[in-house]
Amino acid sequence: MQPDILRTVSVLKDLTDEEMELFAGLLTPYEAEPGYKILAEGAEVTALYIVCGGVVHVRRLAQTREMLLGRMGVGAFFGEINLFDPGVATASVYAMNTVLLGVISYEQMRLFMHTNPAAGYKIVSSMMTEMSRRLRQTSARLVNTVYWSGNEANVPGQSS
Repeated sequence: MQPDILRTVSVLKDLTDEEMELFAGLLTPYEAEPGYKILAEGAEVTALYIVCGGVVHVRRLAQTREMLLGRMGVGAFFGEINLFDPGVATASVYAMNTVLLGVISYEQMRLFMHTNPAAGYKIVSSMMTEMSRRLRQTSARLVNTVYWSGNEANVPGQSS
């Protein structure tokens, strides 16, 4: 993977040129065709994915249909939750056009962070910042949804 593309990734932006070169050398390039399901909700996740080209949609099953949770483009990453809390994918991720990904297994990621603790700290710190931002957005959406769904009966001009 080209280190220049990786500079757009929020969790990698603070790496030195040397750290970036080392990290970039560990990524496996992967190309996904439009419509391809990169990750399936409920499936085991064993790697971190970095979007280096294209757009992906993140969707989660709500009863019988998938709901769009978000869109991610160049510089975005996914699969980070299971790096810290092993389990299954919490959502499905689809390629919306031809998508170029950089993929690193959790095993390689942990080894990189162990052998490069300064770089590992920068990455983990940035990941926690991003995950906290995502959690705040999700919490705000949840509160908004609960508020509006609870007020449907109280909307002026509508009868029950």
